[in-house]
Amino acid sequence: MKLTTPLLAGALFFPSLTQAGALYFYEMSNASESSYAGAGMAARANDSGTVFTNPAGMTRFDDSKMLAGFTGVYIDGGFQTNGNNTSTGGSGHVNKRVVPAGSFSYLKPINDKWTWGVSAHNYFGLAIDWPGDWVGRSSSVNVALLAPQVQPTLAYKVNDWLSVGAGAALTLGYVSDKLRHDPLTPGEQGEYPDAKTRISDTDFAVQGNFGIMIQPWDHTRIGLRYLTETDLDFEDDPQTSWRDPLGKELGDPKVPLDLGVTMPQSVSAGIHHTYSDKLNLLGSVGWDEISEFGHVQVEIDDNGIPGTTVNADFRDTWHFGVAAEYLWKPDLQLTAGISYDTSMSTGRTRPLA
Repeated sequence: MKLTTPLLAGALFFPSLTQAGALYFYEMSNASESSYAGAGMAARANDSGTVFTNPAGMTRFDDSKMLAGFTGVYIDGGFQTNGNNTSTGGSGHVNKRVVPAGSFSYLKPINDKWTWGVSAHNYFGLAIDWPGDWVGRSSSVNVALLAPQVQPTLAYKVNDWLSVGAGAALTLGYVSDKLRHDPLTPGEQGEYPDAKTRISDTDFAVQGNFGIMIQPWDHTRIGLRYLTETDLDFEDDPQTSWRDPLGKELGDPKVPLDLGVTMPQSVSAGIHHTYSDKLNLLGSVGWDEISEFGHVQVEIDDNGIPGTTVNADFRDTWHFGVAAEYLWKPDLQLTAGISYDTSMSTGRTRPLA
């Protein structure tokens, strides 16, 4: 097998997720978060979704609460090639579709100090399909990187203005990538069609979720939430196959492949302020260490090829958001929000095999 195989493995899902521009989709973490665009989530704590967005917020409730629902992300993006490109293929546009996500959360006070809760959600990763003949097909045609979680959580009310909370998110990581690339059999360019490779595996990990809720004034509360860095180790025995000009199927033997992927650490701060009897204002700022996700450990058990770290040169991302709640009627509240997240890559560093 040629040494190009580690390069193909190292390029796994990078281009597709780079086009998506993010890895953590907090708007998908619970049923109500999308109506705020994720703004102020660490301080909002007005439903059981706080089990995930800030565990400390659970102490604000005197009775049990439950929230369940579905949401989705509509994907519309593309890649434009130019004359300086050295790979074959044309520009590509992702197949437009809505990626669905479901969530469930429940909390219940134990006494006047302790509250427990549980949350089921999926806010990490994405699934994207590209055309089979686009220029980046050697990196990905159909890619999915997901990490659904179930998070048992506890919160403690220290005093009237301070609460703390922590959760252990039981994570099932899943990766699948189908790619097409030049066949490894020698021959003239164009003599053989694209080879096909598929990589797929699951892994289990635990991610820590820690929160603090501070209420320095009656009308204002401030929330801080920290997600720990978590490693997912995917293993598979992918096989590359293609057909010669006569239609005979050819292929390489299966070779054990190990990919180490990092779910990056994240810090989020939010504020919730009661401006009047009808209007509440929210704001947030957050940081995700996406640069660590860009370092993928690649090991191939074949002919003594040593393990290596593929660096996609991703950048850490920042989140900024503002939102508002308006009590239009006693039983009807309107919400609106807008958020901005910086890009994890630039056109200059966007990886394509």
